[in-house]
Amino acid sequence: MLTALIILAIIISIGIGYFLSINIGFLAMAFSYLIGVGLMDITVKQLISFWPINLFFIIFAVTFFFGFAISNGTMEQVAHRSVYAARKSPALIPFALYAIVAAISGIGPGHYAVYVFLAPFVMSVASRTGMSRVLASVLLVCGGMATTFDSISLGGRVAQGIFEQAGYDTATAAAYTHTLLIDSFLMQTVVFLAAYVALKGYRLETGDIEPPQPFTPQQRKTLWLITMVVGGIVAPPILLAMVPGQPVIAWLAKHVDATFFAILGAVIASILGLAKEKDALAKVPWSVIFLICGVGMLISVAVKAGTVNALSAWLGQHVTQVSAPYITGVSSSMMSFFSSTLGVVMPTLYPIVPGLSAQSGASPTLLFSIIMLCASMTGFSPFSSAGALALAGVAEEGERNRLFYRLLLVPPCGVAIVLLFAFLGVLG
Repeated sequence: MLTALIILAIIISIGIGYFLSINIGFLAMAFSYLIGVGLMDITVKQLISFWPINLFFIIFAVTFFFGFAISNGTMEQVAHRSVYAARKSPALIPFALYAIVAAISGIGPGHYAVYVFLAPFVMSVASRTGMSRVLASVLLVCGGMATTFDSISLGGRVAQGIFEQAGYDTATAAAYTHTLLIDSFLMQTVVFLAAYVALKGYRLETGDIEPPQPFTPQQRKTLWLITMVVGGIVAPPILLAMVPGQPVIAWLAKHVDATFFAILGAVIASILGLAKEKDALAKVPWSVIFLICGVGMLISVAVKAGTVNALSAWLGQHVTQVSAPYITGVSSSMMSFFSSTLGVVMPTLYPIVPGLSAQSGASPTLLFSIIMLCASMTGFSPFSSAGALALAGVAEEGERNRLFYRLLLVPPCGVAIVLLFAFLGVLG
C-alpha cells in the first residue's frame, strides 16, 4: 500500500510541477513529510537525514568548480575548438564524444567520474552543434556504462566483489564480470546508435565557424587546473591496477574523492583569480539540486517503506523459465528508480539469481546481464545520479527544463531494447 502511495506521490509531483511550473523537488519534500511522518512514524530528524547529501555535494562541488571554466570562457573555447576540428565531418562528433567517454570510463575511474567531469564539456559541444541534449545525455550515460565493467574500472571491481560475496570463486566471478562487460558494451552501443538515428545526430552542423581565438592566460591556467584535478582522480586507480599491492598507491586510490578534489580545485581557482567566485557560484544549478535532492528524499522514504525488499520478494515468487528474464528486467529497472544499480540493485538481486535460475531454468549469466542492463537504463532518469549530472551540465535554463521531462521517456525505451535483445537470444 505504501509503495503504491509513494509511486502515486511521485507521479502527482511530476504532473503538478509540469503544469504549474513548480519545482518538483519541493513537492516531493512535502509528500515525504506527509507520508513519512504522517503514515510511517518517521521522525522529522530522520526525514531530514534522508536528504541525499552525497549527491548534493557532488553536483554542487563539480558545477561550482566548472563554473570558473564557464565564467572565463574556457569551456566555450574548448567546445569551439572541438567543433572546429570536426567542421568537415560534423556527423561524427557524437561518435567521437562516445569514444572519449567510453575510453575514460574504462581506464579506471568508471562511469560515475565520467558523468561528473565530462557532462559540462559534452553539453557545451551539444550547444555549439545543435545536438539534441537527449542524445548528448544518452552518449554520456551509455558511454560511461559501456566499459565500466572491465577489470580495472570501478564497475568491474564492484561487480566482481558482489559475485564473490554471493559465494562464487574468483575465476567464476571474473568470468561473470567479463560477460557483463561484453553485454554492457553491446547494449549501450546499440542504445546510443538508436538515439543517434532517432534524434538525427547525423544532421549536426558547425555552420560557417570561425577559427578559434588563442587561449587567454586565465584560460590556460584553467585548463591546467582541470587537468590536474581530473588527473588526480583518474591516476590512482590506474596505477593501482598496473602496480597492485603498493600501499601508498592503494591509500591514494582509497582516499581520493571526486567531490573534494573539485572543492580543492575551486579554492585554487579562487586564489588564482581565474574568475569571480560569485560568477562561478551563479553557474551552480540550484533549482536542479533542489529538484534532484527533494525527489531523492521521497525515494529514501520509499526504501524505508520496504519497496526494494517487496520487489525482490515478489520476484522470487512469480517467475517461470519464459518470464524470468522479462520480470527480472522490469523489476530491476523499477528498483533502480529508487536506488543505485551498483550500490543496491545488483547486491540485492544477484544473490537470488542462482535460486531463480534453478527454479525457472533460465541461464544465470542472462539474468545477471538483464538485471544490470535494465537497471542501468533507468540511469537516464533525471532522478538518478547520471541523469542529474547530465541535467546539471546544461547551461541554458529553458533547455534544462525541457531536458528534464524528455529524459523521463528514455528509460522505458532503453529497457524495451534490452528485453528485445534478450528475446532474440543475444545476451548472456
